[in-house]
Amino acid sequence: MGQLTQAVTPRGNSKAPAFKIPSLKAPNSFDGTQAHKLRGFIESFQLIFHNDPENFFSDRKKVLYSTSFLTGRAGKWIEPYL
Repeated sequence: MGQLTQAVTPRGNSKAPAFKIPSLKAPNSFDGTQAHKLRGFIESFQLIFHNDPENFFSDRKKVLYSTSFLTGRAGKWIEPYL
């Protein structure tokens, strides 16, 4: 019985190997001149947020990160809210 217990008991560090989450490409900036690109712009952030929940755990972090990619008219529009 002792041999069976030793065979089943893990030795050393029994943690599973760390899994590295691949990073995603940063989205292109959005300036508001091509409204048809807005949906893709927003969806790219949804992928980033779901891929890295440890860094984007609050709405505030998500908003600050995503608004940093607004330029032109869209960037001017968001300025008063930051």
